[in-house]
Amino acid sequence: MNASRTPPHPDQFSPDATAIADFLDLVFGDTHGFVPVRLLTEKGTQAGKPWSKYPPVGQYLAGTIVLEAERAAREGRGIFIVPGTVAQPGSAKAREVCEMAVILVDLDEGDIEAKRAHLVEHLGVATLEVASGGKTSDGADKLHIYWCLTEAGRGDDIGRICRLRKVLALKAGGDPSFGSAHQPIRVPGSIHGKQGRRAIVRIVGRSAQKYDLDEFAEAVARMPVLPGQAIIPASTPTAKPGPTARQLMTRVIREGGSDGTTRFDALSRVIGHWIRQARSGQITLDEAWDAVQNHNAAVIAPPWPDDRLRQEFDALLQRDTRSTGPIPAALAKNALVLPIPELSEDALAASFVATVGQVWRHVAIWGTWMYWDGTYWAKDELGAVREAVRQVCRAAVVGHDKPSEARRIASDKTIAAVLRIAATDPQTATSSDAWDQAPMLLNTPDGIVDLATGEVLPHDPARMLTQITIASPGSSCPRWERFIDEITGGDHELAAYLARLSGYCLTGAMREQVFFFLHGAGGNGKSVLLKTLLAVMGSYATTAPLDTFMAASGERHPTDLAGLRGARLVTVTETEEGRAWAETRIKTITGGDPIKARFMHRDFFEFAPSFKLIISGNHRPRLNGVGEAMRRRLHLVPFTVTFTDQGRDASIEDALTAERDGILGWMLKGCTEWQRIGLAPPATILEAVEEYFADEDLFGQWIAEQCITGPSQRATAADLFGSWSSFADRNGIPRGSQKSLGEAMRQRGFRPARSPGARRWQGISVRMTGEPEA
Repeated sequence: MNASRTPPHPDQFSPDATAIADFLDLVFGDTHGFVPVRLLTEKGTQAGKPWSKYPPVGQYLAGTIVLEAERAAREGRGIFIVPGTVAQPGSAKAREVCEMAVILVDLDEGDIEAKRAHLVEHLGVATLEVASGGKTSDGADKLHIYWCLTEAGRGDDIGRICRLRKVLALKAGGDPSFGSAHQPIRVPGSIHGKQGRRAIVRIVGRSAQKYDLDEFAEAVARMPVLPGQAIIPASTPTAKPGPTARQLMTRVIREGGSDGTTRFDALSRVIGHWIRQARSGQITLDEAWDAVQNHNAAVIAPPWPDDRLRQEFDALLQRDTRSTGPIPAALAKNALVLPIPELSEDALAASFVATVGQVWRHVAIWGTWMYWDGTYWAKDELGAVREAVRQVCRAAVVGHDKPSEARRIASDKTIAAVLRIAATDPQTATSSDAWDQAPMLLNTPDGIVDLATGEVLPHDPARMLTQITIASPGSSCPRWERFIDEITGGDHELAAYLARLSGYCLTGAMREQVFFFLHGAGGNGKSVLLKTLLAVMGSYATTAPLDTFMAASGERHPTDLAGLRGARLVTVTETEEGRAWAETRIKTITGGDPIKARFMHRDFFEFAPSFKLIISGNHRPRLNGVGEAMRRRLHLVPFTVTFTDQGRDASIEDALTAERDGILGWMLKGCTEWQRIGLAPPATILEAVEEYFADEDLFGQWIAEQCITGPSQRATAADLFGSWSSFADRNGIPRGSQKSLGEAMRQRGFRPARSPGARRWQGISVRMTGEPEA
């Protein structure tokens, strides 16, 4: 029978290591345990014995799967994983799967696009969409669609996830076999090779969206069956009963359903209530949307992101329109103003909003009031809003003839209640993502500079800017320009680069995806340079402790990043010898990925970083990885000129402070040049980076100095580990274990060799004493 099957092709395709890593991060980033991996024979090719492996979740997982994907490609087999972990390696029966972080559906026949559209319409945008490599009979890509959960499911939730997968398949016409926890799925980035026709398994869509399991289950329950599909069995999950919309108005609903209902169900009911209010003509649709946003910010913990909230609002509005027709224009425009009891807390809050509300905004998730001072929105750090409410309450009791009522209105209890009501008023309540959304606008005391055009615009509270420079644009800074010439040793290319770097820091753009390390011995101007930029940029710039961006063994508190929201420059000074970069955090920040943070005792919120990270120090931090990802992100700026005590200008900082308006003008010119040619680092910076990475690649140095490489070379694992251990001890670095050494060997392309007795490695051997280096 095997003679009629197509043999494996030569390696015409290479696995996509980036896609594999991205997929694994999505599916296993929040899990623990071991990942069941399968190498299976492709249908229509030569039969081979199935093979399994159980690598642990961790930093070597991606490298391991890439190697196995390469092996599968060479052998003409497919590589699959179970999208969940097991507690122990060796077996992955359904009952042994202990954690799952995604819900998925496999669409492999029929009208794929119609099925996909149906799922997205009713469940929300998918976190990942994968073209599996196969084609339907009409030539469409078969799809695997994933929705990532906010928290990995464990225990009873595993069965629940599997039931949801089966119901999804039944309702949307997918493969029902994913009702079983141990069903494997093809790895994105690997090679699909059924019938000998090879194709890459491609990621074709992705988002940062994650879903609460309870809310997703309710969405699945509400999703109708795609026309033409079978009737769903009676065991289909259904939505849970819960409190009415009016009961939910004042009830805090936390994530996870701990308050008797889920955030999804609560928001759906409240949205439905306000849409019905708009249909009856009591409010406009815009006011309905404002009311929903305010409710979300005030009592949903943590609040939904605005884009997800808007998606649900629009979906329910469309459903209402389909069933009862469009909301009449006359009703949508006329709002019914209901009377408010005189001198009630509600009336006092309305008075506060009417009299001074135009200069106050409240951000519930920050727990902060913002005040418009005429140039920017500042945080109310002194409790001035409470004083403003107190004055409203005092004014309300002037001339009141009932002393007891006057005392009630002017009491601390009433002031606090009025403040709480005013915080949710549509005019004052504001979401966290409404602020600082114009990366090419720079707020200065003289006006708002449009960095793209150079135009200076008037201050405007509607632009929602929370930062402002100290300096105003000027035109002359001769001492600063001389200082730049001095610290660069007359290197005009490096001086021009520093101007572009400084100009880039004025923007909220993150397109360069780099960070900067100013390196050199003390007394060379690094600190003066950064202090001056901080002094010019005002609240746009801040400092951070070294630990924020250095590797640590324990978990960091999320508040260390919350204060960096809205900043455009963050500086860190004085690196410590022997510390290593927090490489994952730096990659996230420089890549512009959303950061999840919170202020002390507050709920989490997300923000997109807009700050450029500049670190300066005498010591170069260690690199745990010397790959391309860190190499392209780092700009190492060497400071080689040292000023002696006799050559130092003791008054330099005062002189530069006097020129800060001109320095801002210099930075604005640098920003214009950056927009024209980019950062364009000179050769001195590129060479410094290469030297740094070469110095940090100790494993590569060991191979070059202590080993011989080539197709004919072989060595036992014990000999290699002994040589590496001696090298590590001499260089003061941890030896690790034979296992960690083996992972590093694989990452460098070496392969274990099969041989009786001791374990060996192919392509490398230990250099004997006196044997010359290659």
